[in-house]
Amino acid sequence: LNQTLWLSFAATPYAIARRFDIDERFVSSLAVLCNAVYVPGSWLCTWLLRSFGLARVVKVAAGLQLAGSLLRWLADLVLRPISGPGAFLGLCLGQGVAAFGSPLIMNTPAVFADAWFGKREREAVLAVGALSPIFGQGLGSAIAGFVIHGDLAQGTQQLLLGQALASGAVALWVVQFIDAPGAERDEDDDTSRSSQQMLRLLCRPHFVLILVIFNCGMALAASTLTFFGEIAEDCGYQTTEAGAASGLFMIGGVLGSLATGSVLGAFRAYRTVLRATVLLAVSSGLLFLVMLRPENLAGVLVSGSFFGMFMLSALPALLSNAVEETFPTPPEISTTLLFNSAILLQVFFTPLSQIVLDGQQGACASWGSAYSMFNLYIGLFGCLLP
Repeated sequence: LNQTLWLSFAATPYAIARRFDIDERFVSSLAVLCNAVYVPGSWLCTWLLRSFGLARVVKVAAGLQLAGSLLRWLADLVLRPISGPGAFLGLCLGQGVAAFGSPLIMNTPAVFADAWFGKREREAVLAVGALSPIFGQGLGSAIAGFVIHGDLAQGTQQLLLGQALASGAVALWVVQFIDAPGAERDEDDDTSRSSQQMLRLLCRPHFVLILVIFNCGMALAASTLTFFGEIAEDCGYQTTEAGAASGLFMIGGVLGSLATGSVLGAFRAYRTVLRATVLLAVSSGLLFLVMLRPENLAGVLVSGSFFGMFMLSALPALLSNAVEETFPTPPEISTTLLFNSAILLQVFFTPLSQIVLDGQQGACASWGSAYSMFNLYIGLFGCLLP
């Protein structure tokens, strides 16, 4: 639910820009804003987890999510009739508040797995945890593609209200969440100790390899979802068709991630599964770029489904390999480092992708275009590393 806010308007950038009377490029800045506040949110996550336990982390995350979603809705409801750009600033404020709680969710799947599940169940839990951020972003983009319509993005207010109501329901639900029996808190631990553990991990070559692959995969997945609405429109597709493609991307991702988690839990073949999933992810990405052309909706939908299946199936394999490689370092340290580095990279990678896409001057980002070659080079780099 938190991640649906990141890309709520990725499928409809032109209409949102007209609704708030802003330049279209500012719409993608909402995603960059989420990336920019991720590291401070990670510090908050580490402090809360060590000082108060997992239950407090979950409750604070739900509270920030609710506050941010309410600010977004009120900005459109109250400020937009007065000033479109002013309302967009209010929207950014709400986005930032909700994004501040994002690392409290994204950095803790390994902690959930260790606290509440047995060893045989851990891989499936990590698969769900790895999938949920990208799934939420894709779901947010897909829902917006169907709900928002017209030149002035009619339906935006209803979308923001729905997100706020869902966030309120989640906030009420997590009130009952408690720490696992026997869970220990390390109140003497501090940020400096966590930083020292992270620095030691960066001296381990195999973990650094996992880190680079993870960063490449997250950057490609995030940029694809962020700009998919613009890419689809440049290729002649409607917002509903872009939303359908995003939805199928995520459905494929769910199936692929769950399958990877099951295989890892059954066979523990961590490196073999990692090599296979990364190779399949890059291969399916190449197929998607080949199919991405005007008047080829069926090809785009089918190839997009396989792209999502294999791209997202690599994420749980990477997380499991990272946790195994860094044992006995606490699992939240390795996952925090993975997500922090990936999010920081997106702060630069997303604007760079926008520059490459804008340089095509509205041409379809099909095979052979500058945008497709840019993504191809990043994908091949990550593919060759395993």
